[in-house]
Amino acid sequence: MAMINFIENFSNEIFYEIFDYLDGCDIYRIFSNLNYRFYQLLNSSLLLYKIKFHFTSDDLFMNNYQHMKYINPHQILSLNLSSELYIDKFLSSFNINSSLNRLQSIYLQNIQANTLSVLLTNCTHLPRLISLDIMSCHQLIDLCQTYLLIFNLSVLKYLKITSHGFKSSAALPFAMENQQLSMIEHLVIEHGVTFNDLAAILSYTSNLSRLTFLHDDVENDLSTEIISSMDLSKLTHISMTIIYLKFDEFEIFLRKLPCTLKSFNLDVCERDLQYLDFDMWEELILQNFPQLEKFYFNYNVTTHDEDDFIFYDCVCDQFISSFWIKRQWFVEVAIKRDTISIIIKPYRQKWYEFINIDNNDFNVYHSTLLTIRYNPMDEYRQTLLDEIEWIVDVATIYHLEICEEDFFIGAIIEIMNLLSDLDSLKLSSIKLPTTTLLSIEEREEINFIVDNNEITKVYLEKMNKFDDVLFLIDLFPELKYLQIGCTSDIDINLFLQIILMKINNKTDSNLHLLAISIPTADDSMMERIQNIIDSKSLLFNYTIKRTYDTIFLQMK
Repeated sequence: MAMINFIENFSNEIFYEIFDYLDGCDIYRIFSNLNYRFYQLLNSSLLLYKIKFHFTSDDLFMNNYQHMKYINPHQILSLNLSSELYIDKFLSSFNINSSLNRLQSIYLQNIQANTLSVLLTNCTHLPRLISLDIMSCHQLIDLCQTYLLIFNLSVLKYLKITSHGFKSSAALPFAMENQQLSMIEHLVIEHGVTFNDLAAILSYTSNLSRLTFLHDDVENDLSTEIISSMDLSKLTHISMTIIYLKFDEFEIFLRKLPCTLKSFNLDVCERDLQYLDFDMWEELILQNFPQLEKFYFNYNVTTHDEDDFIFYDCVCDQFISSFWIKRQWFVEVAIKRDTISIIIKPYRQKWYEFINIDNNDFNVYHSTLLTIRYNPMDEYRQTLLDEIEWIVDVATIYHLEICEEDFFIGAIIEIMNLLSDLDSLKLSSIKLPTTTLLSIEEREEINFIVDNNEITKVYLEKMNKFDDVLFLIDLFPELKYLQIGCTSDIDINLFLQIILMKINNKTDSNLHLLAISIPTADDSMMERIQNIIDSKSLLFNYTIKRTYDTIFLQMK
């Protein structure tokens, strides 16, 4: 009872803040019968309801629908109708009309074609509908009719349409010269469109500032006349995905983009290596997009059934020039199963840049990162090594991240043999071999890596056992920074004793900074660590500090 009285003392503003995170029907079901104060709260014009219908049974649907009938339509802010089985049933009973005069957002998932047409027609009566998100897998949705109905929504500002395919229909006609145009400013087209389709859509959206679309490859899609008819003068942000489009054809569209463009995101799946001519991109950006602030580029190429060298005549290292460095746009390479991606994106500080060892600043000319995002079975390990060989022929890799867990250390060593310039290594977790099972060749390979690698920074995100860390300390004699991720149930005292004794016993150890990340880290843990170090004389000249869940030991 005391708790109830305490809650009832909350101000109305606090309740409105809490209600903002809840489904509108749940709010009404829970609070409508409590007392007169909550009755007033629930019916106040200051409270706007976010209604979400996602049900799997008739009972759940009817229960929530009964509560919704009592909600004042003037208080409904958004409708999320994501239960395909009940969208038709809901809309047949719930009127979409001008009484919903504060409704701003509608989300529809897997709506039937006929229901969508009726709904979009009724939405013309909504004076504040600014956001519409439609997701459908139904092939019967008519693209032309859908867009024409949407363009009649007079105040709509945001539109997102997602579909795996639309019914074939007549092409969308271009807007007439004196026709009322849409007010849409942000358009996301997550279904394939040709440039011809896109030009027709854009003829209705002269206020567009943000555009996302997926290009659909067809023969004879692009013509200079069609492209020149598109009004893109207000466009500042564009994101596009291209599949099987030659660069020469893409360039026609590219040069139509306005000089005021501030953000450009391009995702390419195409073997045409002209996309990887970084000198060309530098010239094009300087000439056509002087105000460009953010450049995202993702070039994807599949590697199965390819020739020995898929990046012939491409040199990613040309990317490291004053033009790119000045704009803080850097290159990365990623390997997924059967796919290599060359990525350019704005600078974002990496884990190995948060530390400062020996007062050495991060070298921007040594910034190229390779990320491996799959763990090959033994029979596919050679495929991964081939992919890395293709990469090192076009780019010098200084940083390596392996995202998959339990990556066999033998595979890591083989990868390192190909990446002689590595300075940092980040591992999700590792799987060590049984030493007695190692062949003579494998032991020699480990010894070679120990003698020749120059890695100075290692981050093991998840330690499975203490031996993981001991092995890494031996494997990297030049190691200066080591970060270890531990689970909360670790015996931190025992772990530190073993690790620090290992470090102390290495006469040539270069390790200066040890970081331990543990979810339960706090100031008291840091004090316990300091006590164990001092009482057992594990270190004599050191400093200790904590940042969030990571404890740093600086050894001088």
